[in-house]
Amino acid sequence: MTTHNQIEKYCVRVKSNGQTGSGVLLPGKETFYVLTAAHCLGDTVPKVSDITIEKQNDYASDFNGITCVKIVEFNIDWDFALIEIDFDDEQKVLYQYKLGRGVLTENEIKFCGYQGINVDQFRPFNGKILSVSEDQARFRITILGETFDQAGEEGQYVAKGLSGSGVFVYRHNSPFLIGLLNSVITEKAWNDDIDCCSINHLEKYISEYVDLSDFESLKKWNENLEKERTDREIESFKSENSDFFDKLYRKNQVLHSEIDKANRVTAKQIRKFLAMKDNVRTIENDYPFLYSKFKNIVRRFVDQVEDDYSRSVKESSEAITLKVELQNQLRSEFDILPDFTNLDLSEYQIIEWLGICTLNFTTND
Repeated sequence: MTTHNQIEKYCVRVKSNGQTGSGVLLPGKETFYVLTAAHCLGDTVPKVSDITIEKQNDYASDFNGITCVKIVEFNIDWDFALIEIDFDDEQKVLYQYKLGRGVLTENEIKFCGYQGINVDQFRPFNGKILSVSEDQARFRITILGETFDQAGEEGQYVAKGLSGSGVFVYRHNSPFLIGLLNSVITEKAWNDDIDCCSINHLEKYISEYVDLSDFESLKKWNENLEKERTDREIESFKSENSDFFDKLYRKNQVLHSEIDKANRVTAKQIRKFLAMKDNVRTIENDYPFLYSKFKNIVRRFVDQVEDDYSRSVKESSEAITLKVELQNQLRSEFDILPDFTNLDLSEYQIIEWLGICTLNFTTND
């Protein structure tokens, strides 16, 4: 399951009254929480001072403590506890995932926690949903590709400590927290099955849910998320490279009449340009002769770009045709360069020319 957003970021270790379990960081409406299994805190509501919550930046790093403020919920029947925390450093990290309703069987899931056999390193697991009880707000999962029955140890012992782990599904490369791992089934972890509770009962603390069973709702959410991400990227680049951005964005408004598409294309070009710029800099430092050949080709093209391709156009399609024609011609010239760069230098150069007005399109109003 390839993602750009790893659930390990949200995993914490929870200790209380001699118990060690797992938990998951949770962004609320006005504050932050850790959600864990109630039995990880003991049989009765503990004192806040008896709870230790710790987080690692990666599986081998040192633990950093998180301050517990108060126990908001402690429910033995549903086996969950919600702890308010003082947590400022990673607000941006926490807001990268949402909460999901509409748990469906056969969906693949992922969870991450601290096993009792190695409480000093978190470990991710993959699995799938086996069955769902909407009435009971519970669901059952099983792990995939591995087993809790290891080295002759009983499954419950190997799985111990994973209670309280957040259970996630992924949609559009984004994680959705759907529930909480409670306990393995039987002492031998029969079929490696695990009981979980959903997060439906947390609605009053959480600002937004996404219905994962509603395709249109999920599609709309993803479109809005992409738009928000695009807007943030544009604003960040614009503040640091205002002249380059203004020129690039103005050309894209000519190339793409729809403002949303102009925004999306500009954001993608900015991401590509910054990544490719680092690669071009590496070529300049490590392969100066190759870089010199590249720049000589670019210099030969400059007059032709300004004279033959830059112009006022009536339709965006005319500008797009010119841009594609120029990029193809440039790509054929770059064919003499080695392929080991694994880099489309023609695309890099077109974006740069648009951003410095060597390649210039205006509307013929």
